[in-house]
Amino acid sequence: MSGYSHPSYTWDAASGTWQRSEKGSPATAASGTRLAGTNVITMSVVLVDSGTRDPAGSVVPETKLVGSGAAVVATGGKTIAATWTKTDTATPVVLTTADGQVVKLAPGKTWIQLVPSNGAITVG
Repeated sequence: MSGYSHPSYTWDAASGTWQRSEKGSPATAASGTRLAGTNVITMSVVLVDSGTRDPAGSVVPETKLVGSGAAVVATGGKTIAATWTKTDTATPVVLTTADGQVVKLAPGKTWIQLVPSNGAITVG
């Protein structure tokens, strides 16, 4: 989630999607189509220095996705607090609620936003 674009998502019941905005304005593809997903998952992740620098000299971060962390799942017009878990690089991410139930996503396009663990998770 970029601090530059300030992305946010709003539920649109008519289309059954979470519509993306950036800096308060609708986000669109080059074609003009509104960017939207059926599900939006925001995961709090650890970033480390990859040892690489971009052309401007800035550190290129590496995301650590083995482990667990906080998540918010937006699906079906609701947001669900969750925990993501990934036991190793060969296994998928599992999302569970506080009572241990696996979070089920609606069929359709799913957007995954990775947020540094020192950042806030907000969807709404």
